[in-house]
Amino acid sequence: MARNYRGPIKLVILDIAGTVCDGPQDLRHLYPNDDGLAVKGPVIVFEMMFKKFGMDVDWETIRRPMGKFKKEHLVDILSFEHVASQFKKTQGHSWTGDDVDEMFDMFRPTMAEVAVSEDLIRPFEGLSDAITQLQADGIQVGCDTGYPKETCDAIYGTLAAEFGIRFDVVADSENVRGRPTPFLVYDCMYKANVFPPAAVVKADDITAGVQEGANSGAWTVGVYETGAHNKETLSEAGAHFLVPAASDIPNLIHSEIQPRLSSGGVPN
Repeated sequence: MARNYRGPIKLVILDIAGTVCDGPQDLRHLYPNDDGLAVKGPVIVFEMMFKKFGMDVDWETIRRPMGKFKKEHLVDILSFEHVASQFKKTQGHSWTGDDVDEMFDMFRPTMAEVAVSEDLIRPFEGLSDAITQLQADGIQVGCDTGYPKETCDAIYGTLAAEFGIRFDVVADSENVRGRPTPFLVYDCMYKANVFPPAAVVKADDITAGVQEGANSGAWTVGVYETGAHNKETLSEAGAHFLVPAASDIPNLIHSEIQPRLSSGGVPN
């Protein structure tokens, strides 16, 4: 059945940071080490948290595992040799799972506050209209992210209350295995009652999210102007299409994806 699907796109799944909001901008007046790139929220909070442990971890290092669930992201940062040696020097022992739990417990409430700060939560131009258009066309709009529950709740609530953006379904990043596995996409599909993956578009600005979409069998779109990674990087990660911003997705579906789907094309 899935191989022969020629029906409409039924679900679009968006990442949050770098796809919906939190784009590239200069916030050095607030955060002196700001690198000007997109997806600043978790980098800001990780830097603050490490400083509380007497550590100095640069933004480039913090960004390297970007896209994963933030507890896994933290473990990856701590696993870098120069970070692990800093931890041991400042704390007197090598980091353990208990240390990760303690640090992540510190990360959670601060991330929920920083993510909805005025500069980071503001949606990209045209994004609200694009979501409205998709929903008016009968396409459900979902969201998945690597953020913990408190941050997701804060972001979704603020986007709804202040900008009128409401997602039809959201993935459970706390309990579903995350990127680059396909399971957050499948979680949204299950909640939206949408099948097969060829009826789904997954859009992301980061390699792990693009790999998630490609691994799921959905049409996968790399967003390159508002996010953290460029065209070449997103293409190499497996994006089927590249667009400057998520606001371009309705037109992409109409002009490229739906015609291919209707004529028997599959995501590849």
